[in-house]
Amino acid sequence: GMKKYYICLKGSENMKLLNKDEFIANEIKYMFIEKKYKEGDKLPSERELSEIYGVQRATIREAYHILEEEGIIEIRERSGRYMGHTRIKNNLQEIKSFSDKLSDIGMEVKNKLISFEIIELDKELYKKVKLPIGTSVYKITRVRKIVREEEDFPIAIEYSYIPEVIADKLLKYDLEENSLFEILKTQYGRVPKKEDQVIEIVYANEFESKTLKVDQMTALIKKHGITYDEDGNILQYLHSVMNMDWVEFEKGNKKIEEKIKEAAYGL
Repeated sequence: GMKKYYICLKGSENMKLLNKDEFIANEIKYMFIEKKYKEGDKLPSERELSEIYGVQRATIREAYHILEEEGIIEIRERSGRYMGHTRIKNNLQEIKSFSDKLSDIGMEVKNKLISFEIIELDKELYKKVKLPIGTSVYKITRVRKIVREEEDFPIAIEYSYIPEVIADKLLKYDLEENSLFEILKTQYGRVPKKEDQVIEIVYANEFESKTLKVDQMTALIKKHGITYDEDGNILQYLHSVMNMDWVEFEKGNKKIEEKIKEAAYGL
């Protein structure tokens, strides 16, 4: 169903005051941080929290509901509420491979290679990749998964386009086992230095919904842009589509926050 999102618009004409539930939800969130709750920890009951905060249980229930919608907590049937999983942080200023981001939050990544081929840039692609039509590029399509408790969760589909001149004979490397950035660094001496990334909201098509195991037309985050090396050569054009439940963006990037709010509101 339609999710409710509460956003406090500070300093604007239509400032929205947080209602009691939202206020308590924020308080509870900070308590979890202070007490260093970790993923999978069981959380206090409604009764306990209603005594701590001196409010009715219904208010706590509503606050918990807000935290659940934000993905901060998980509800398990007949067993209570637990701290939810951490998300992969995306800071658009720093260049990090997907696997590094995951190991930062103590998660293991698994790649599934869907295709690895050499193609020539056509009219559509050359606008995005910013290289002449006919340029020979590797097109690598991978599904990135997280491994948790023996289970795989597909969280992103990535399409990488890499100019053939940059990485001669790239096809011989195993991209399920290795990080692409690592191979470019160690085998070809190409170090990613700068990225121009654009974030958009897209809605899952048939392939994306099947691959990421979400309903068709679910809002996904699309990140696309170009990675350059220190000499300004184009190393790759990346187009990735990510499940919102697993990704968060560093606060402070106004453009992204706006986009994600729009998607949340279903605008």
